[in-house]
Amino acid sequence: MNPYAPHAHASSSKTPDGPVTRSRTLFYLSVRDSSSFGSGRAPRLAAAQYGDTVDVEDDERGGLLAHARVDMQGLPPKWVDKSDEVEEILERITAKVAALDKLHAKHVLPAFTDRSAEEREIERQTSDITRDFRRASKLVASIAPGKDATRAEKVTAKNVQRGLARKIQEASGHFRVKQRVYMQKLQGHSIKNKDLLAASGAITLRGTDSYDALAEDEEASQAQLQSQTQSGVALDIEQRTHEITQIASSISELADLFRDLGNLVVEQGTVLDSVEYNVQQTAKQMDDAVQELQVARRYQSNTGKRKCILLLILLIVAMIIILIYKPRRGSSPPTPTPASGVVGAPPAPPPTTSLNGWERPNMYPTAPF
Repeated sequence: MNPYAPHAHASSSKTPDGPVTRSRTLFYLSVRDSSSFGSGRAPRLAAAQYGDTVDVEDDERGGLLAHARVDMQGLPPKWVDKSDEVEEILERITAKVAALDKLHAKHVLPAFTDRSAEEREIERQTSDITRDFRRASKLVASIAPGKDATRAEKVTAKNVQRGLARKIQEASGHFRVKQRVYMQKLQGHSIKNKDLLAASGAITLRGTDSYDALAEDEEASQAQLQSQTQSGVALDIEQRTHEITQIASSISELADLFRDLGNLVVEQGTVLDSVEYNVQQTAKQMDDAVQELQVARRYQSNTGKRKCILLLILLIVAMIIILIYKPRRGSSPPTPTPASGVVGAPPAPPPTTSLNGWERPNMYPTAPF
């Protein structure tokens, strides 16, 4: 067996002037997802996830990756693969809707041949598109960041989820519009066929009961079949769209709630800091006030003593002034005695000077002439 030959799960293409090429992307993604660092998982198929049946325990893995340990570090998160798969599903839905639109346009053309094959093809295309919408909705709902993801990764995952949900909603709305137009054309086509047959004379107005019954039966069967298919598809799509809208709105509300909580926490921290600062300033001012009161009390207790000291000082100064100036005003000149000129007479006593009523002897008597 040639190990380099194209396998069933490898998409191959050949250009007119080029060699045969293979796309190994799906195989790589299946190997990466099935790798569990030696946990020994059983072989599984990746058909439901990547659209193509790939046996991950084939000969290539046995020959190349049997003893290899795949390092998952540096790889993007798994929700990136899911978003890529949703994009691929939306592209396939767009192509299938275009093909179904062509089938609708072909089916509404007037013809008298058996169109059961076209109806089966239309039903098959409608079922495929419905399954693709369900698959895309499940993938969008499963997009979530890991437990160890950073805040930026979480925000990115939420934005991607919202964008994909909006794309799915737009695609489903476009598909519903196409189906509604197709049903209206079918109803108008049945009425036109009846009018043409009546105008051409193939049937008369009186004998149209059997044709009316047949046409009504055919129309009722087609309407019932289409209504069942359309009702199931519309209900599923509407339910998924409603769920996706609720998820997006809940995510937006949670983001707003966390933003408000963050602002509230910041404001509370600011208020607490302001209260703490005001309490500290109040305590400091109270200490200063206590010191001022102590100084005032000390000054008040010393006021009487200071007044007494000041009064005594003033009295002392007044007494000194009185002692200095009063003797000059009260002194009188000495009076001569009659015996001062007689020889042999006893000396006269020295003159006295009175000071405040007290007589003071004159220490320096004058000599007689």
